[in-house]
Amino acid sequence: MSTRSTMSTNRRCEVGHPICHCGNQCRLTTSWTDNNLGRRFWGCADYGVRRGCAFFEWYDPQVCERSKIVISGQLKRLRKEEEENRKLKKKVGAALKAQRFL
Repeated sequence: MSTRSTMSTNRRCEVGHPICHCGNQCRLTTSWTDNNLGRRFWGCADYGVRRGCAFFEWYDPQVCERSKIVISGQLKRLRKEEEENRKLKKKVGAALKAQRFL
């Protein structure tokens, strides 16, 4: 069953972007919530800026539970590796700085 509303599906401009209730072309955004990691959605371009109309429509299909677990695990792993890289860069920078004074 599709999560797209009929009204918004029928209100598309030439390039395929939905038109929100404000009459603006919607912005494609990626969700990073636990339940929708990496899932993209259309939203009012003015949402949060000028009190947009809160238009919302999923672009991607719903993700299965297994994929949510895998994606979540990969993101945690990536964040851990990024933190390790930051620490290593800091250590290398300090070592290079110390070497200059020898």
